[in-house]
Amino acid sequence: MSAGAVWRRFHDARVRAWISQAAVAGALVATIWYFVANASENMVKAGIASGFGFLWRTSGIDVPFRIVDYSPQGDILDLLWVGVANTLLVSLLGMVSATILGFLIGVARLSRNYLLRSLAGGYVEFVRNIPLLLFVFFWYFGVIRALPPPRGSWDLGGIAFLNNRGLYVPAPQDASVFAGAALVVASAVVVFWLLRRWARARQAATGEAFPVWLAGLALLAALPVAALVAAAAATPWDVPALRGFNFRGGFVLIPEFVALFAALVTYTAGFVAEVVRGGILAVGKGQKEAASSLGLTPGQTLRLIVIPQALRVMVPPMTSQYLNLLKNSSFGAAIAYPEIVSVFMGSALNATGQAIEIIAITLAIYLSIGLAVSAFMNWYNARIALVTR
Repeated sequence: MSAGAVWRRFHDARVRAWISQAAVAGALVATIWYFVANASENMVKAGIASGFGFLWRTSGIDVPFRIVDYSPQGDILDLLWVGVANTLLVSLLGMVSATILGFLIGVARLSRNYLLRSLAGGYVEFVRNIPLLLFVFFWYFGVIRALPPPRGSWDLGGIAFLNNRGLYVPAPQDASVFAGAALVVASAVVVFWLLRRWARARQAATGEAFPVWLAGLALLAALPVAALVAAAAATPWDVPALRGFNFRGGFVLIPEFVALFAALVTYTAGFVAEVVRGGILAVGKGQKEAASSLGLTPGQTLRLIVIPQALRVMVPPMTSQYLNLLKNSSFGAAIAYPEIVSVFMGSALNATGQAIEIIAITLAIYLSIGLAVSAFMNWYNARIALVTR
């Protein structure tokens, strides 16, 4: 190739773009390599161990709350999994609950009732101007710790007890029976999905609507409840009982979990409410007038016309709120809830001293979970888009 051809190729826009991107990527890799090599050299000089072999050491750390099998005789990798599971538990439950509460508050902000609209607006303004850490402390010290001690517990039907050490509930002695109930619930969800698809095709072909949500109420509420009740009746239960100064038996939701969950839900719901309000206001006024002229009730207009169109505006900012809730779960470390930061960056770091590896693993876990949440929300956003590419 002649020198002139090479010069013309270099001046091609795409070639220059590739060269500039390769240069930036090379500079980034070189920078990361420099810091990693520098840190490794300093650790060797200081006599600090490096590598990820510590993950297979015996942890010797007890965790007061866990939903996965773990004992202090397990290794640090098991301890890490406990933190991940606890983080996912409070984050996923928080996302669902904050969405429901935020949606109700967002709709209430647009209500014609002055009192309801004012209360919802005041709640949103209050939440958005208070730091989350204060919410965590309020629920933990101001609400949970203010409950009576175990001997003065609130008796909830003789099977559950609430006190300042947590909520004690019965636990099944053999949970295998609930596998059948879970299968029934999964089958009901699949049947409802198929029924909804059939109802849409039928309405498109004949114009006749089918009461999908009425049938869905039976499939997704009555049938699963009946299956769970049958499974509960077929298995023996370990009911908590007061022995000495505390309750024994059953399963306990520790105060730290309850406080962190309540703080995340009540805090995030204020931001979700604004997203919902903005999405509803983004729907053109003509859409509501057209629905009214067709004889639709306000409830039908909201459910069938407004919300489906508002979702296309609401989903992207809702993704940000879900990611914020996931990251905000790390505030559990302030009240000793055993999530990733508390049990791994706290307990495991103190036991091993390998800060760089532990911080890197923690960052990678948060990044992976966040990317998974973003991927799911992007998939859902593409599903409801008006225009597909």
